[in-house]
Amino acid sequence: MRPRPTRPARTRGGAALAALVVAASGSLVLAGSPAHAGSASVTYDCVFSSSHSLFTTTATLTAPATAAAGETVDVKLSLAGKGPANGPVALPAASVVPSAKVLVSGQAPITLSAPASNPPVPAKGEIPIPDLTGKLTVAQPGTVTLTPDQLTLDIPSYGLSLGCTLQGTAPGLHTMTVTPAAGGTAAAVTGISGRPASDTTGARPGDVVTLAGTGWDPAVPIGATELCSLAGTGCSGADLTSDLRVGADGRLTGTVTIGTGAAPGPHRLKITQGPASSSLVLGVLGTRTLQVTPGGGGPGTSATVSGVSFDPGDEVSVTTLDKDGRPLGGAGPTAPVDARGNFTATLVPAVGAVRIVAKEKDGGDTADAPWSGSADGGASDQTLKVVVSGGALTLSAQPGEVVLSPVTVDGTAGASTGGLRALEVKDFRGTTEGWSLVGTVTDFRNAAGAVIPASRLSWTPQCAVHPGSAAASVVVPGSAGPLSSTTAAALCTQAASADPASVTGGHFDAGAALNLHVPEIVQSGEYAAVLRLTLS
Repeated sequence: MRPRPTRPARTRGGAALAALVVAASGSLVLAGSPAHAGSASVTYDCVFSSSHSLFTTTATLTAPATAAAGETVDVKLSLAGKGPANGPVALPAASVVPSAKVLVSGQAPITLSAPASNPPVPAKGEIPIPDLTGKLTVAQPGTVTLTPDQLTLDIPSYGLSLGCTLQGTAPGLHTMTVTPAAGGTAAAVTGISGRPASDTTGARPGDVVTLAGTGWDPAVPIGATELCSLAGTGCSGADLTSDLRVGADGRLTGTVTIGTGAAPGPHRLKITQGPASSSLVLGVLGTRTLQVTPGGGGPGTSATVSGVSFDPGDEVSVTTLDKDGRPLGGAGPTAPVDARGNFTATLVPAVGAVRIVAKEKDGGDTADAPWSGSADGGASDQTLKVVVSGGALTLSAQPGEVVLSPVTVDGTAGASTGGLRALEVKDFRGTTEGWSLVGTVTDFRNAAGAVIPASRLSWTPQCAVHPGSAAASVVVPGSAGPLSSTTAAALCTQAASADPASVTGGHFDAGAALNLHVPEIVQSGEYAAVLRLTLS
C-alpha cells in the first residue's frame, strides 16, 4: 500500500511547527473524532534480576481515527490477560509504576503511564498492569501508525526499574489520518531520487528530494530551507541545496538535495517564506547496518536480525549464505521497514551458513553480517580461577646449648671445636624475594670477666635442601672465616629472582662447623658467648 504524502501545517512569525508532546493523563478524553481501537496478541519478556518472565497478553491501542495537524489527542494502551510474574520478594500495594513506549511513525516515540495502583503482590505472584495513558500532538498531515513497544515497571521502594521487551515484530495497532490545519499551506515529498514512488519519508546524502505543495504566496520568494531536529530546533541549511519556487496559482514545486554532511536520523525539513514557515518530517538515512543476536550457535539456534537505515516503507528478505556466497536454507523471512528505516526479523540460520544478508525488495540494496555457526551445538569457554595464598618465612633450631671441646692452657694456642645445633629454614611465601641467614657473636667471657674476643671464633657454613623436600632455586653457603660482634656474616643465602614469573623458596637445612682459637695464655674458667642468627 502506498502511504499518503505528508503535509505540514504552516505557522506565522517564523515559529516552527509544534513537535511531538507527551504528557501523562489520568483519564481518556478523545478530541476531534470518535475513538478507534486496534488489538493484537503480544508477548513480553520481563527481566527480574537474572531471571526472565514471559507473558502473553492482548494489547489494545485507543486513539482518534482522525486529527488535524497540530492537534493534541489522547492515547490509551490496555493490556488484557496475564501480567508478568513477580520475583522472589513480595511487593506492597501501590508500589509498581508502569509505563510503556509507543512508536509513532515519522515522529519520536511517546510514553504512556499510570500511577502506582497495584494490590499487594506475593512472591512469584502476577503483577497486574493498569490502562496506560498519554497525549500525542500530531504535527504532520498524512497517516500516523501507532505501535506498542517496551514496557517498564518502576519499583521506587526497591530502587528497581524492570524492562519488558516485546518479542518478535511489533504490530501496528492503530492508524490515524492527520489532515492539514485549517487555512494553512501544504507541502509534501512527491519523490526521492532512486527510490520507489512509495518511499517519501527517508533520503540519503546525495539524494534529490522533489517537493510539491499548495497555498503558498506567489508574490513572496522562498527563503531559507533548513534541516531541524524533530522539535524544530537546531535548524541549519548548510547541508541542503534548495531549488524551490511558487507559481502564480500558489503551488510550490522544486527540489532539495541532501548534502553529504547531513547527520543521519529523523529531521524536520523547514521551508521559510517571508515571515511564515512550514515544515515536514524527513528522515536522513545513514549506512545500512545489520546486527545479528546472538552472533553464532549450533544447529537450530534462533537469531534476531535487526536492520538500521534501510529504505522506509520497503520490505526486506533475510537469507543465509555459505562460505562461497551461495544461498542456504531456501527463502528466509521477510519484514517491513518502519518509517525510521528499522526492521526486525527472526530466523534459524542453515547449517554451513557464514553470513546473514538482508535485501530490500525495491532496488535490491543489501547489508550483511557474519554468522559463526558450529556443527556441534556450539562451544562454551569457562574461566577458572584459584587463589594461592602465600605462607611464611621461618627459622627453627634444635634445642640445647652448643658445647665446644675443652682446652688446657699449656703456653700454646689451642683449638676448641664444635658445631651449631641443627637449623631449618622454610620459605613458603611464594615470592621472588629470596632470603639470607646471617650471624654475629659476642665476646666469650668467664665469671671473673676475662675475655676471649669474638673474632677468634670462625665457622664453616653448611647448607642443603632438606631431605625429601623441594626447592625452587639454589641455596648458597656463606664463606668460611671469623665472626664479628658487629658485622654479620652470611651462613646461607637464596638469591632473589629477577624473573617476575618465577618463584624462590623451599625447605632447607643449615649448620656450621665452629672453631674457637684460644690464646696461648688465657685465664682459666668456663667461657660463654651468644651467637645470634637472623633470617630475612
